[in-house]
Amino acid sequence: MNNLSDIEFSEELIRRYDKLGPRYTSYPTADRFHAEFTEATYFSYLEQRKADPSKNPPLSIYVHLPFCESLCYFCACNKIITQDHSRITEYLRYLSKEMELVAARIGPDRRTAQLHFGGGTPTFLTPDELRELMSMLRSHFDFLPDAELGIEIDPRTVSDETMAMLGELGFNRTSFGVQDFDASVQKSVNRIQPYEMVEKAFTASRKAGFESINADLIYGLPKQSMESFDRTLDRVIELSP
Repeated sequence: MNNLSDIEFSEELIRRYDKLGPRYTSYPTADRFHAEFTEATYFSYLEQRKADPSKNPPLSIYVHLPFCESLCYFCACNKIITQDHSRITEYLRYLSKEMELVAARIGPDRRTAQLHFGGGTPTFLTPDELRELMSMLRSHFDFLPDAELGIEIDPRTVSDETMAMLGELGFNRTSFGVQDFDASVQKSVNRIQPYEMVEKAFTASRKAGFESINADLIYGLPKQSMESFDRTLDRVIELSP
């Protein structure tokens, strides 16, 4: 098996992407907002889809579910650290309102090719809450038969039953937050999840029929070294995402 030292990286490629960019967890992305960007501006963009059918490709929907039971110290996302599950009821109510507003502005053609649940920890929601959210989405948007439905998953929060339930809801892509397998790195960022736990989550995904399995990694964490991250990469390759 090749290790990190066998791989050549293009300096030109590294320099091209070694710059700050907007986070993907909001749309429009943060650098689009300015003092002149108003409610009317936003609505005008939505209504362009309805006015010109040629500018009406299938939609991609991102749903941000910010709830987590504990804080990972590397996280820069919009998150709510809580063990009070009652807060989700209100959040879902507002999501439903937003869906109604957006759907009304973009017209009846709401073909949707992609859906992604991010967070936070989407699997913080109970099975019934996830079913309610998917029902809301399907009532407002027309998912194509081959649509990609993805969900970010904290391996510490799932079981075989969870993965089977997500499969039944139509999800076909999982994205597991691995970050790093080194025990000292995990401890430093408050994210303890041994390799065996992640392996079990991967196995449950495959058993539930997921077509695509992704692993998120982060470099630059405390206690990391080139050697430790090399070992993490080798272990991820063993999982074959």
